[in-house]
Parts: sequence; C-alpha cells; structure tokens
Amino acid sequence: MARILIIDDNPEMLEMLHLILRERGKHEVILAADGQDGLTKALAERPEMAIVDVMMPEMTGYEVVRRIRANPRIAKMRIIILTARGQPVDKTAAMAAGADAYLVKPVAAAALLDQIDELINVGKEKPKSVVIPVLSLRGGAGQTTLAVNLALLLQRLAPTLLFDMATNSGHCGFYMGLKQSNRHWGYLVDNAGITIDGLIQAHESGLKLLAAPPLPMQKEGFSYDQTAFILNVLSKAARIIVVDMPPMLNPMAQATIKAAHKILLITNDEPLGIQTTLRTLQALDEDREKVILVMNSLRSGPHPPLDAVQRALQTPLAAHFVFDPQQIVSMQRGTPILLSYPDAPTAVTLQRLAKIILA
Repeated sequence: MARILIIDDNPEMLEMLHLILRERGKHEVILAADGQDGLTKALAERPEMAIVDVMMPEMTGYEVVRRIRANPRIAKMRIIILTARGQPVDKTAAMAAGADAYLVKPVAAAALLDQIDELINVGKEKPKSVVIPVLSLRGGAGQTTLAVNLALLLQRLAPTLLFDMATNSGHCGFYMGLKQSNRHWGYLVDNAGITIDGLIQAHESGLKLLAAPPLPMQKEGFSYDQTAFILNVLSKAARIIVVDMPPMLNPMAQATIKAAHKILLITNDEPLGIQTTLRTLQALDEDREKVILVMNSLRSGPHPPLDAVQRALQTPLAAHFVFDPQQIVSMQRGTPILLSYPDAPTAVTLQRLAKIILA
C-alpha cells in the first residue's frame, strides 16, 4: 500500500481514480482539484507518488511536475502523467518535465495499478547495511570494549555483525565471552576458496562476529578493493556492521571509512590522546561530516573540564563515557557490561550514543 496524490480538475475522473486506487489497489488516496492545491498537499502530506493530469487551469501538469522536482522536500516522489493527450510529442514533454511514467486516458484499471506497483515496489533496492567503524589511532582508549557493547546494543534493534579488523590479534571474541575459534578472516588472505559465511561466529544474543586472527598477521591484510568487497558480502548477513578498526589508516581502514555511515572516533583527555585525535581528525578531513567524537575516561580521579577538551580538539563531543568500575568487573567475568550491568553509566551512555549514530 502506498500514499498517492491524484491531481485532476475533472471531479468524475478524481472519483473514479479514487475508487480504483482505494478499493482495488488498497492505497491511501489524497485528492487535489488543481495544480496549486496538489503542490500544497504534496508538501503537507509527503505522498510516495503523484498521478497528474496535464490540461488544468492556471497551472499545467507539466509545470506541477517541474515544481515537484525542483523542491528537495518532495523531489524524489514518483510521478505518473495521466492525460488525454496521446501524441509522441506529449510523452516527450512529460518525461522532459520529470515524470517517471506516462499513461493515456482512458486507462484500464489493471494497467494503472500495474504501473503504480512497478514504480513503487518492483526493483526497490534492498537497504544497504549501515557501516559504523569504531576508531582510535592511540591504543588503550577502550575502543574494543565500546565496539563490542555498541554492537550488542544495536543487535537489539536490527541484525548486527561485528567485524574485528585487528591485524595484530583481535580481542572482540574474548570480550564477548566466546571461546577461541579457528574461524577468523585471516583464512581469507591465503585461501581464496573459503567463504565468509563459514567464518562467522554467533553470540547467544544473536550478534554475529567475524573475528580477527588470534596471532599477528604476517601479511598486511586486504587491499582497498578486497575490503570493499568483503563489506558488501557482510551486508547480506546483517543490517548493521560495526567494525573494530585497526590502529592505523591502512587500505582496510580506508575502505571501511569510505563505506561508513558514521565514524565513531574515540579519544581520551590526556595530552598525547588529544594530540593523536587531532591528527586523526586531520587525516579524516574528507569524511569529517561522518565523525562522531566520543571521550572515554578509563581512570578515576580528576579530569580536565569537558569544555577545555572540546576547545583543544576543535570538535564537539557527542558523548562522554565516565570511569565505570563495573566495566573492570565485567571484563574479569568475560561478560560485556551491557549484559552484566544494563543500568551502569556505560550502558546508559551507549543507549544515547546509539540514537545519535542512527539518527
């Protein structure tokens, strides 16, 4: 079912189309008796499609289509021109104005409904997976802990996969409480015949994991194009892909950043951490609009004011993870804090952060 706006100055035609679309097509229908009324309702109601007559007083259907296409709020609406004018030049004019399809009156109900289905339903691409790299070029920022817990939280919203991209032995599986497995992406580097599906592990929460090799890699990993291909394959296994990034902007990291929906950049408030984060922001300049900056405090005691940290980084902080002693207890138990202490400050901040990432 779709919401469809019909613009036609003929009351009988409006009523007939209304009946066809509502009774036979089960669509929600909005009626407009002239071009200006149609534009007003298009902006107010945001229908998925408009069916537009050509010959109308004051504003032709072609002009209505041109104005729809010129307004970014409704420009992507599907448009069918439905007119009594059936010459080839009329079809050319309709398509030039920006219509998606052109039908001539009188039109059979089945043909009209088929055209609507084709434009709205058939050929729709499956939504691409949301790729969220979690990145810190300075070790000890708590990146893996945040990546694991974020992925577990997002799994509650949609099928999620965690890709541990470490090349010097990854720890996502350990933090998730999974036993060490021989299944990891390192096999793909030397064995072209192995499929990715056979390497994915599953957590009891439903979260999937593509683990990193347990030992440091002897090779550099994948090229930019190979990584892009792997992310595309993984998109068939999950709606959200969280990537625990390597501590370097190698080709694997660069391909992931380019594919990213948002980039979660982790910093701390120590001078060297701030300096590394500033350099990272400079390196990410082309993708700066994707960056969500997060501070993770891993020690107790006094800290610099957040305002001072933000001024130093020249970037606002989206979230601040305060020191949470329950995090240490969770790690010792081998259970992510999101599962062992769901009301802990870390878990609460994660929930706010997830809303920002997926906004």
